[in-house]
Amino acid sequence: MSISETEVRQALDILGDGARLDILGEHADLLRYAESEITAQHSERRLRVRVRVNRNGRSVAGSLETLAPDAVRSLADRLTAALADLPAGQERTATPDGDHSAATPAIPPAPSVLESDPAVRHRWFSTVRDGLDPSVKLGGAIRYDVLDRVVAESGGLFRAETLTKASIQAIAKQDGKSASVRLMHRDADQLPIEEIPDRLREALRPLPTVEAHHGTCRVLLKPQAANALIATYGYAVLGANAYATGRSAASGRLGEKITSELVTLVDDGCDPDGLPSGFDAEGNVRRRTPLIEDGVLVGLVSDRRRAGLTGGVPTGHAVPDGWRFGGDPVPSHLLLEAGTSTEDELLAECGSGLVVNRLDYLRVLHPKETLVTGTTRDATYWAEGGKLVGWHPQLRFTFRMEDVMNAIIGVGSIRDRCDQTFMESVVVPSLLIDAGPLVLP
Repeated sequence: MSISETEVRQALDILGDGARLDILGEHADLLRYAESEITAQHSERRLRVRVRVNRNGRSVAGSLETLAPDAVRSLADRLTAALADLPAGQERTATPDGDHSAATPAIPPAPSVLESDPAVRHRWFSTVRDGLDPSVKLGGAIRYDVLDRVVAESGGLFRAETLTKASIQAIAKQDGKSASVRLMHRDADQLPIEEIPDRLREALRPLPTVEAHHGTCRVLLKPQAANALIATYGYAVLGANAYATGRSAASGRLGEKITSELVTLVDDGCDPDGLPSGFDAEGNVRRRTPLIEDGVLVGLVSDRRRAGLTGGVPTGHAVPDGWRFGGDPVPSHLLLEAGTSTEDELLAECGSGLVVNRLDYLRVLHPKETLVTGTTRDATYWAEGGKLVGWHPQLRFTFRMEDVMNAIIGVGSIRDRCDQTFMESVVVPSLLIDAGPLVLP
């Protein structure tokens, strides 16, 4: 799907002064499988057009699924009427034009995804299935995404990019136990599909099931589990609006230690280790933003409204109008600096404790207190003396992320590329959490 610049500019002419378009064309090709058989393959296409009009201190928004002139005119009439019904508001200070004149980062789409060859996805499935024992049942999905993005304003701003992403999730089940591997990259040719069977076999190791342990212990979060922690913490704590309004646990603490000194965290939409994108929903260029250095809070992510907290220039983290996760700027491309410990060294330092390969989700219960709840899923083990000794029953954690972030005593040397529904990419290593903040119920 391509978005015509001519149609975009025509829509802006219809909408008039103060209009901004945030357009997303989505094209996804999927192959799903369960019980080691392909169950579905299909293609999805969608165009989403978000419209905002700001005039005389008033602001209204709407959405379309087309750029057809008649549909745009109809929406323009409704928005004009809505503006007339609003009281005049105070004019906001505009973001400096220098940000809009900055070049859009060049992020070339990957031909391996653009071509979207179904035979490749079938080959991936066969490689994983045939590399496992016949008694292992394989489920999951393979997905290719092509995203065409445009942000344009009646004042002259026009940014466009095409992003690509290939991902595979493989879930293996055997004798009532499960293990999973999830890989993603902007270039399908870069995914090491051939490694997945070995990783699943290793995770489905023949260990006994131990009785559930209770109380506090050290916990080793493997990268896919650390992903949920770091992403949710960043979402709840590191946005400029939450900081300014006192809703962040870090409010008023710039320059102070807020996590373990082993934590150095940045947001960088152009780092190839993640899933790059060049600009946000306002058309602001994504800027590399140091957030935490050696445990000290050194920065926040912002949009135009909160650019005053980031040197007068937005960092490129405005979210789309009507976004289901809220309207505040939040991190989009987190990268946690790797440590020096191997996976074996982290396990040895864990001693007797829990090893978590995946957190199914983390749900925020109280943002200011960083209180969350979530469950483990797939390949959760118990370790004794630095060795895995058994499968541990899945469990639910309820904890304060701030306490966990301060209890990090080990950071792995190898990072995984991950994502979340509310974050484009998260690049994280394994994290060893000291006994205390994570309590096994």
